[in-house]
Amino acid sequence: MKVMFIVYHDIRTEARTAEILEFAKEMGNTYFVSYSLPRNICDINMIHTGKRSYFSFLWYAIIAISRVKPEVIILHDNYCAILLPWIKRIVPSAKIIYDSSELYIEPNSSEPLLVQVANIILKGFEKNFLKLCDIVVAANIERANIMRRYFRLRETPIVFDNIHRIDEPFDEDACEKQYAPYLKEDAFCIVYGGGVHHTRMTYELASAVGSLGPRFRLIIAGASTQIEQEKFALMLKRNNYYNVYYIGFIPRNHWKFLLNKADASIVAFLQNTLNNIYCASGKMYESFFEGTPILATENPPLKKICRTYGVGVSNNNFIEGIIELTRNYNNYRKNVEKFRDNIDMNKRKDDFLKIILKKLQIDNGDANENSNY
Repeated sequence: MKVMFIVYHDIRTEARTAEILEFAKEMGNTYFVSYSLPRNICDINMIHTGKRSYFSFLWYAIIAISRVKPEVIILHDNYCAILLPWIKRIVPSAKIIYDSSELYIEPNSSEPLLVQVANIILKGFEKNFLKLCDIVVAANIERANIMRRYFRLRETPIVFDNIHRIDEPFDEDACEKQYAPYLKEDAFCIVYGGGVHHTRMTYELASAVGSLGPRFRLIIAGASTQIEQEKFALMLKRNNYYNVYYIGFIPRNHWKFLLNKADASIVAFLQNTLNNIYCASGKMYESFFEGTPILATENPPLKKICRTYGVGVSNNNFIEGIIELTRNYNNYRKNVEKFRDNIDMNKRKDDFLKIILKKLQIDNGDANENSNY
């Protein structure tokens, strides 16, 4: 069976799409269409669309569909929604799986005007064409329920959570040397991987930890612009916050090291859009796999997991949340370890694949048997 997976983003930075690619390989002979290259291109047919250009990507994708004529096509997020009517025209018998890792169904005024216009267009494609899919996949049950109502789908999308684990090993000695200036044994160390931006609550987090004093430390990793970095550094200087550090964008294995060494990690989302309110954070699970509790904002999915399993604190008041973590820290740590040990990654993947194959009415053995065609 020929399976095509079409993605318009960098798969090297997105754990979810890397997982979906592995599922595609389990289903059959896989063709991967994207401007980005996976870390491991073994066992796939790579159709590279050149540099990051949306129209070039669409052109190459349509040509690939026409030439390969796959039995199953997997699309990722609304950048690919415009391809749905083309697929129905070129290979009307193809089964279509649509993976929605985000929930962009409303305007976001915090974005630049051109981005807002582009998103309105992309959302229009998604709303008009999503009914053409055979299977829709959402990142959590909250989003799945919203999608069924909003897109008027026949059934609720299948849920495939962003349960991500960082498997890349790190060099302990090299990381210890590199991050030693930021790690302090007599301070409660908190890490945040959202970068520096006013829409990512970085300033609020820095103010909370900064005001708590030297017994606490905040290490911020992730992307930022030069202008934002300068603005952030000025804010820290003006307020005499010398226990907050921005270390820039780092490799995933270095992030794994910091999570492993930290006392807590931050999972924070604004509550300004449905996508943010019903967040499906993979970084939360990355923290759990390293045995590290979280401090989360009060978004419903985050609050639910904190209250149900006792793996962290959900509180929009970051100072109160941090204090609560320190008061009952050993309990939170034990609960995280228990929660982590009960996650069976292989069973999760097998169950998802079985659901997909059953809905497509494909036998698992037949899919693997025909994978060399």
